[in-house]
Amino acid sequence: MPENFDIQSPVIIGGVGGSGTRVVAAIIAQVGFYLGSDLSPEMDNQLFMLLFKRPGWYRKARLSSKKIFTGLSLLSKAMILRETFSFAEIRFLLEAVLGMFLAGHNHMGDGRGIWPFVRAWKLLTTKPNVRSKCVGWGWKEPNSHLYLEHMSSYFKKLRYIHTIRHGLDMAFSGNQQQLYNWAPFFGVEIPKSKTDIPKSMLAYWARANRQVLAIGERLGRQKFLIVNFDRLCLSPESEIQKIISFLNIRPDAKALDLAYQIPQPPKSLGRYKKYCIGQFDQADLDELARWGYSINASSQNA
Repeated sequence: MPENFDIQSPVIIGGVGGSGTRVVAAIIAQVGFYLGSDLSPEMDNQLFMLLFKRPGWYRKARLSSKKIFTGLSLLSKAMILRETFSFAEIRFLLEAVLGMFLAGHNHMGDGRGIWPFVRAWKLLTTKPNVRSKCVGWGWKEPNSHLYLEHMSSYFKKLRYIHTIRHGLDMAFSGNQQQLYNWAPFFGVEIPKSKTDIPKSMLAYWARANRQVLAIGERLGRQKFLIVNFDRLCLSPESEIQKIISFLNIRPDAKALDLAYQIPQPPKSLGRYKKYCIGQFDQADLDELARWGYSINASSQNA
């Protein structure tokens, strides 16, 4: 492990699924952070997925700091320390593999079968690919936001980056995994039909982000940063400078220039304007202003 690494100082990237966490992760990696060796094409840390993206397990475990701390200890050891795993950590891993094998990690059953065994095999046989030039470590996995309270207690010097995107664009997104996995924990009803999805998704977006913001306000600016994906795409240099300042690093000019080129406005930016928004609860629409978002007038009658 590079000498400048601190086990207590991970940089963690989370957000409601589809909010642009992959772009933020690519920027963080470009300026020198190690985000793991077992990543999905979206740069999700697949070990975190195996250990923590388990709705059935979360129902009880969210009330037990001891269980979650065991998983975080296993994750950090696997990523950078490679110390001997404790009996409790091995048991945690085996339970995660079995649970994922049977149920998967979302409402579609993705992750069932061999997937968790591949993750466990890589964990036990692959050395972390941490280079000496890395300036720090962490991971990107959108569902991390559910564990922010526990992670901030376990990692005393963590820095958490929460990515947020216009709630109405999120409501009409095709990525509803978090909605189906976690909505009941936020008092949001699982959609009964496809036509119910946008309304439920905006409600989940509003409540999940509100919870994260409440925790973030307690953590303070040194540990918590919100990245507005819309602004990041439209004004990448100024927004990336905020990230660099938050991380307290000085990347070289070439790395920074490459980072500036990563954000690109997706075709889906502003997609809500094609839809009527009369279906949404006013309380959820009011949450948009909390995050600095407005509603295009034409969409109200689309």
